Amino acid sequence: MRKLKIIITTIILCLCFKGIAQFDQNSEMQIVIGEVDSLYSNILKEQRKIWIHLPEDFDNSEKYPVIYILDASQLFYVVTGMQKQLIPFKTPKSIIVGITNTDRTRDFTHTNVPFQRGHKSETSGGASNFIKFIDKELKPFINNKYPTENNNTIIGHSTGGLFVLYSYLYHENSFDNYLAIDPSLWWDKENLVKATQDQISKGNKKEKSLYIAVANSIGKEMDTVKVRKDKTVPTEQIRANLKFHDVLVKNSEMLNFTWEYFNDEDHGSVVVPAQYNGLRSVFSWFPFPEMWRFNTPKAYTAKELTEPFYSHYKKLSTRLKREVKPEWQMLNDIGFFMLDGHNLPKKSLAYLEMNANFYPNESKSFVALGNYFLSQKNKSEAVTNYKKAVKIDGNQDAQAKLKELD
Repeated sequence: MRKLKIIITTIILCLCFKGIAQFDQNSEMQIVIGEVDSLYSNILKEQRKIWIHLPEDFDNSEKYPVIYILDASQLFYVVTGMQKQLIPFKTPKSIIVGITNTDRTRDFTHTNVPFQRGHKSETSGGASNFIKFIDKELKPFINNKYPTENNNTIIGHSTGGLFVLYSYLYHENSFDNYLAIDPSLWWDKENLVKATQDQISKGNKKEKSLYIAVANSIGKEMDTVKVRKDKTVPTEQIRANLKFHDVLVKNSEMLNFTWEYFNDEDHGSVVVPAQYNGLRSVFSWFPFPEMWRFNTPKAYTAKELTEPFYSHYKKLSTRLKREVKPEWQMLNDIGFFMLDGHNLPKKSLAYLEMNANFYPNESKSFVALGNYFLSQKNKSEAVTNYKKAVKIDGNQDAQAKLKELD
């Protein structure tokens, strides 16, 4: 029993430890969550500062999705903190890029409205340039400097949320996941809302994940039914969001979206719960709870234990646009855990054969199978697998085993 506990603890620690380490500490014993970098934008004609957070166990040999955050000074801390709690089982380890502001209204609005809501906004309407900056300058800067996946997320709040939805409608290939928090869809007399149906019809957004969070900006005096009939300025934010929701619902078969209303949150407080729910939503394809069936293997058949691995990693490969496989060592450990910890040789074999299917060019896959068959006193199958290992790369362990069995 003690050996079984040691094996399962080792497996879980290997999977979890890197995800729960503390934030990095520097020589002055300060907790550091990121660094400030910058690049000059020829498109925007200015120097732009960015904040970078890397996973604590960052490894140049791995690839990481990238989460781009608008209004970095407000949202960066929240997202990095949430990533601490959500990885490695709820969301993938990601590089987080916070974009700080120089002219927020210019960058986040798609039309020029010189005067809006009692404020001058002569520089508004620069969203098309800002998305070019992200696509043509910022992304290449990040991709050249870090090992990134071809999977990008953008998060924005308020006017930043308006930019997120503008990007989703007009530049659907810029990101894979779009997270808009209480977006300012009232801008320019709901210009973006009015264009939504046409843009959905033109594009192919089924493979894009969209999450929209909407705050309660109407208080307790008015419900969402009454607010649709209202014409006053205080309700224009939520009215525009409700109209946008109606268009999404009408086209739901063509889209992959989640729209969530937070009755107990206002425009400012909605940021925290919306980012948490939003990250869980746009990465809903990432969690793999079926993996833990190995803890109670007698409740499942060998196929029920292993088949979910094939379907899950096929899904990950589609989302990340490359082949993604489970870690070899993890499957190997689980396979022998079935044998040594549970005395379930058939289920042990299922995991080890699955490892050989995922890693057919790794000689160690067949050494492991040879060791399994040797434990079952099946000399002929053990020899067959050791010979496969030798054929791949002359594996010395396999050669030694063959000499012993000769």
